[in-house]
Amino acid sequence: MKKPLLVAVLILVASGAWPDTGVAQATANDSPSWVGDVAPVMALKCMNCHRPGQIAPMSLLTYEDVRPWASSIRMMVEERIMPPWHADPRYGEFGNDRRLSDAQVQTVLDWVDAGAPRGEGQFTPPEFANATDGFLLTGVLGPPDYVFRMEDGFLVPAGGPDLNLDIMVPTRLDQDIWVQAAEVRGNFNVVHHNVVSIIGPDGEYARTGRLASTVPGKQWDRFPNGSGKLIEAGSTLRFGMHYHPSNEATVDTSSVAVWLVRDQITHELHSSVVADPGLQIPPYESDYLSQGEFVFETDAAITLFKPHMHYRGTDMLYRVTYPDGRTETLLSVPNYDMNWQISYEFAEPVPVPRGTKLEVIAHFDNSPENPWNPDPSVQVLWGSDSRDEMMEGWFDYQVELEEPILPDHVRGTPQVP
Repeated sequence: MKKPLLVAVLILVASGAWPDTGVAQATANDSPSWVGDVAPVMALKCMNCHRPGQIAPMSLLTYEDVRPWASSIRMMVEERIMPPWHADPRYGEFGNDRRLSDAQVQTVLDWVDAGAPRGEGQFTPPEFANATDGFLLTGVLGPPDYVFRMEDGFLVPAGGPDLNLDIMVPTRLDQDIWVQAAEVRGNFNVVHHNVVSIIGPDGEYARTGRLASTVPGKQWDRFPNGSGKLIEAGSTLRFGMHYHPSNEATVDTSSVAVWLVRDQITHELHSSVVADPGLQIPPYESDYLSQGEFVFETDAAITLFKPHMHYRGTDMLYRVTYPDGRTETLLSVPNYDMNWQISYEFAEPVPVPRGTKLEVIAHFDNSPENPWNPDPSVQVLWGSDSRDEMMEGWFDYQVELEEPILPDHVRGTPQVP
């Protein structure tokens, strides 16, 4: 599906303007049912976002919630628009892969074609359905261990240009903590993105780098078992805010929730980025190339990738060249969508020996054929405003500790599943 049609579909779904008028009636007793077949699929792949107070435009927790949307659900699933996932399946195995299997897709299609029957018995929504703290990860890991929140709300004025500013949030920690997952939340009517970095007690950026971030369509940052990001006692968090004003003055009080490591720590996680701040995209250029590289100075293992571009970004590829000369593509996102800036978490960390070169290769379309393009007649430079551009290939990697660590906060605590 082309982007303009996708936008139209999402607007119809979000506004409730897509009525369900064409679902066929059931013709066979052995058709899939909501209770027995479809609800378990949605609990696994859909309900965490499609529940009250979350980012999706409608709830899908109950049959009564779902039934009016059956026709549009069928289309979204058949076209592979939902759940959103843009990685080329030829490369990489990702633990947070949102795609439905072919069998799951067929189950949903058969259910709708049979008249979307409810079925016998009851379906009990998963426990996270009642979570009220606003964090999606509560639906996976339970309540967070800490929530670090802006001390004062920031008033984003109505209209006007984008705002980019740093807001410092003290942690007031009196002991070091090791984080295995984090989720950034804010008032998404005005928050375009928020990159949360760690400032150590010495006032310098911590070696961990970025703790977590929120961008359109991203859910959370989750790290492999046995590894974590260190926040030292006395640290401060830097909220790198990008506000996009709405039509009315809006207060934002952003926060980041963290879930602590629940087991022995064998690896420390670091975050870095391959960027091209010198990009200069000519007017009407439809296939501008931007690239950069990073060389690992120690043995490591890559745990996740997160591409970041703006309206003109079309694709991004991550490729490594090992010290023995072998090359391997680890992630390809051939149809980048600024509205869904997904973090791709490897099912197993990818080892990269010292001296491995990581290349990030991206392309941009500044032509009139790009329906997202704000203005194809201008030269586009690096900038934080969405009408500017960025080429940022974020990645996390873990480095083995000389000796395993068992912090006080994990002693006697069961491991998070």
